[in-house]
Amino acid sequence: MDPVRESIKQVDENTWLIGALILHRCNGYSDTATWYDQGAYSSYTLSDAPNPSPPFVPLPADHPTIVLVYDAGDSSAVWSLGNSAFCKVKLRVKDTTREATTLEFVQKQKPTFEIPRILHTAEYNDRSYLFLSRVPGRTLSDAWPTLDDHWKHHYVNSVVKICQSLEGWKGDMLGGVDGKYIPEQYLVKYGADYNYQPEILQQACELMGMDCSEFVFYHSDLGPGNIIVEDVPETGSVGIIDWEAAGYFPRGWIRTKFRISSGLDLPSSVTDVHWWRWEVQKSLGEHGFEDYSKKWQSWWY
Repeated sequence: MDPVRESIKQVDENTWLIGALILHRCNGYSDTATWYDQGAYSSYTLSDAPNPSPPFVPLPADHPTIVLVYDAGDSSAVWSLGNSAFCKVKLRVKDTTREATTLEFVQKQKPTFEIPRILHTAEYNDRSYLFLSRVPGRTLSDAWPTLDDHWKHHYVNSVVKICQSLEGWKGDMLGGVDGKYIPEQYLVKYGADYNYQPEILQQACELMGMDCSEFVFYHSDLGPGNIIVEDVPETGSVGIIDWEAAGYFPRGWIRTKFRISSGLDLPSSVTDVHWWRWEVQKSLGEHGFEDYSKKWQSWWY
């Protein structure tokens, strides 16, 4: 198999092979299209690829429409497809909850913030293919250099309120919304094989002293790259993307994750890369969320 980052092949100028799917673009609006890109006046349609598949070439690295925007080694990759959609290709982790399942669950709760819409989902050769709508705006990471202190603190408060809202959704076990596993690497001991069985992760939380008598819903990856804000702040609304590690956790994990995860830092170009997660965790503490970071550090290493 080709690396995940090479999952999209070009058939012709307007057609691409993605796993067992064909993506075709045409000009104008089509009622039968999978999605419509208003900014480019183009319709995109997904269908099953024929067998055998048509001849193809590698996707050009400088393709003007389909752009690789995230590449996590050989495990996952994300492309922007025009102005209105993304394609996420990921190696399936056995028994973990699919991001599409989590997104469907969150959508049913009618959240006060925006999340991506599922355009299409498929699996092929142990890989998941998830096509999502683009949440309007830009990431907080991109917006950060243009924001004054008022807006920076506004977004801190917004994320804390979202954490408070999500914790109102209760679960029966540490795991995904469908009872499967959550790939939370920070609850796997350093150097150990990744094992996301709920009882293993719960045992880790109990060793840190967390209350595991109930479990609350948590996004678990609220770094600036997963928070979408307006291009120019006006209403202060936010969107949240990348729900693959979301699920039910002990409440004590919410603030603790901000304390320990460098993945929630601001970009390295920022003077104080820790500002975001420090301010969020501090505000969470003011709202009664507990901090188990010292116990986590003793347990993890």
